[in-house]
Amino acid sequence: MKTMCTRAVASLLLCLAATTAALAQARIEEQIRDLESKNVMTDRIVKRDPKTRRVGMETKNFHFYSQGGTVANALREAFEAEARSATNVEREQRGESYECVLTFVQGSTKTVYRLSVSGDKLRPEVDVQTYFRDESVNIDESSVETTHKRNGDMAATDGHAAGGRCAIKEIS
Repeated sequence: MKTMCTRAVASLLLCLAATTAALAQARIEEQIRDLESKNVMTDRIVKRDPKTRRVGMETKNFHFYSQGGTVANALREAFEAEARSATNVEREQRGESYECVLTFVQGSTKTVYRLSVSGDKLRPEVDVQTYFRDESVNIDESSVETTHKRNGDMAATDGHAAGGRCAIKEIS
């Protein structure tokens, strides 16, 4: 009976830890979904296990100007709030420039978020990058999918993002 209670408590604690880790990044993920809905210029690379098609690695890069600084401020607030539960935090503030890198590690998965805000307070240039890696998933170079979305247009490429830059979208 005692062993059964111990197992139940251990299972409950494990579930609670997994839920807490998932919620730890919720504010940042919400901001990223918001960026995606606004058709912000995005580069995305996904590597999958060729056999199971499970995602083993994914990166996303967003680049835009934040009209009025509203979106930049919301991202910064999300990063600061989530920093409390990150495995590793790196921050740098120089004048109006701000950079923050948050790393979350749970089991075989590692998620890294990077925010860079620079320039004028009323129209800062913003870069957001996300990196996800699940070490339990077997990936190789043949399993690379790359998409490049510029202000609403999505184009898939053969493994390399299209070169060149276009006008960077402003969002508010």
